Amino acid sequence: MTYSLLQGLRVVELGESVSAPYCAKLLADMGAEVVKIERPGVGDQAREYGPFLNDQPHLERSGLFLYLNTNKQGVTLDLETPTGREILGGMLAQSQVFVHNLHPTEMDRLGLGYENLRAHNGQLVMASITPFGLTGPYRDYKAYDINLAAAGGICEGLGSPDREPLTFGTPEVGYFAAMAAASSIVIALLAGGGQHIDIAEVEAMAGIYNGPEALMAVYQWRMTRRTGHHALDFPYPNCILRCKDGYIFVGSPEGRQWRKLLEIMGDPEWAKEPRFRNRTTMNNEYADEVDGYMEEWLLQRTKAELLALALEHRVPLAPVRDFGEVRNDESLADQFVAVDRPDTGPVSFAGPPYNLSGQEAMPPRPAPLLGQHNADIYCGRLGYTKEELVKLYQTGII
Repeated sequence: MTYSLLQGLRVVELGESVSAPYCAKLLADMGAEVVKIERPGVGDQAREYGPFLNDQPHLERSGLFLYLNTNKQGVTLDLETPTGREILGGMLAQSQVFVHNLHPTEMDRLGLGYENLRAHNGQLVMASITPFGLTGPYRDYKAYDINLAAAGGICEGLGSPDREPLTFGTPEVGYFAAMAAASSIVIALLAGGGQHIDIAEVEAMAGIYNGPEALMAVYQWRMTRRTGHHALDFPYPNCILRCKDGYIFVGSPEGRQWRKLLEIMGDPEWAKEPRFRNRTTMNNEYADEVDGYMEEWLLQRTKAELLALALEHRVPLAPVRDFGEVRNDESLADQFVAVDRPDTGPVSFAGPPYNLSGQEAMPPRPAPLLGQHNADIYCGRLGYTKEELVKLYQTGII
């Protein structure tokens, strides 16, 4: 859904893949007028990634692109040309925000640094999302999501202790960086005056992971280890285990919860052994053994049956759901919104994870076709004539 709190805020997005497009989407969902710039003929590289409607690759039917670019207008523009950069300057002169994820070397080559662009608008808030930031020894390095997750320290904590570290199951770094950029943009707008926001994707990761890790190193004189499906230094159980039809998280941080869980299980004899008296020791030294005892009971029950028991007896168990189960959960029904476009029909996407009191929620608009709003923006906003628009198209500038 879309709200109107940022109505009147004009944003120009020069984004590829996830980070800048998701940042601009967050602003668009709050009512900002976002114009997305894409390369003529090819568009955002996200258009090349699936899933595709009916598994048929098509630039206009990438699920990733359609999700990341709802509520935006779309234009094409070749910034390799002086005319293209001149048109960008005209757009920025009429906007308050510019968000991009050009690599720093591309910013330099195209002359799109902040000092150059603020000549068009002294109050411009510009957010530059790059792999390693605009300064420092890694400035010119390029990276994919897995590079950044590894470089930011996240991977070291993922996986089993006796195996190699893992990365995220799906690309996540761009989303974290986008959220940092969107919140920074709103803060800069509240503060007033022009601002250049430097967002390093690796720092978005390093802050999330190394903040708590630094505290553990200082106060507990240790560094964490990979714990697989268990929590570290926490009363057992705090883990994901198998059940009859999948997996379930089993937790009992409070003593009364553990006692109740054992009662539900029939007070098994193994739980009375002296070595299991301290649950943190049990977690750190005997977890694999106890997992086997727990799964003997869990494997006789489904996720739904275990959830019913948990709700009845106030024990914090939770089914590990796949996408289909999440999508069809009645408690999350309002989270998914069908977005209709003539070439795809209605496709459901996750909407904003918030509701605003006193604000009317409006249906989202579909992601733009490549160059769909060229005439609206270039003629309607910047004042180009239709004849000039045709020449821009014929010369490949749009």
